[in-house]
Amino acid sequence: MVCLIAAIMPVGAAPVNGTSWNTNPEHITAMQAHVAYVGTIGQAQMNGAITYIGSISNGAGTGQLTSLESQFTGTESSVQTMTTADQIRAAETQMGADRKEFMTDAKGSLPEYNGTGKALHESVNASVMAQSGTIQTLRNTWWTDRETARMDVFATNDQNRNNLLGKLSTKGIDVSQAQAVENQIQQEGTALKAAFDSQDNNAVKAANQQLSTLCTQFRDIVKGYRHVHPATTTVTPAAAVPVSA
Repeated sequence: MVCLIAAIMPVGAAPVNGTSWNTNPEHITAMQAHVAYVGTIGQAQMNGAITYIGSISNGAGTGQLTSLESQFTGTESSVQTMTTADQIRAAETQMGADRKEFMTDAKGSLPEYNGTGKALHESVNASVMAQSGTIQTLRNTWWTDRETARMDVFATNDQNRNNLLGKLSTKGIDVSQAQAVENQIQQEGTALKAAFDSQDNNAVKAANQQLSTLCTQFRDIVKGYRHVHPATTTVTPAAAVPVSA
């Protein structure tokens, strides 16, 4: 069966235009798109299971399943009005628990009505396939919204780094070492965008990990400038340059 997919977003990302990542509108939009995507998959799976259990039980075994599906879809719908990432994550957790309970109940009813796991699986997959067009559209929307949110964070932090380097340079500090790392960060940003464009989760994860490492290096180098030039370096790099890119 198709599994619900966890969202992949940078944890603890920097504020964007003064807005925390927990309430950043673009991040919220991406999370809502993810819930719509996995919610549609989950509902299709549930519909397929209900159809099969209903057919072998003459409708007698679908009451609890229908109730759990309603709870699942109700939570999914409520996400579209949520305004914080924390709220959405809590809703996703509830949806996952409802789906798990649903599938456990569906499989548990098979012996009572002489059903088979294979037939249940086929019914679930057929229901998902029937919604494949809608699911693909929602998946594309989710990827687009993810890319917009993540690359805007990258652009904002990249500007912060370059502004910091400019300020240090005007104070007569040789920032060539930090600039070299910044150049690597920009190259990795290009790789990150390409990973989003190709909808490659593994490549997105790898790029984010590399960016985290490079940003830490950048921050440490700038901290070194502060120790060498305590009287002239007034910008706090830890605040200006977050670990996540």
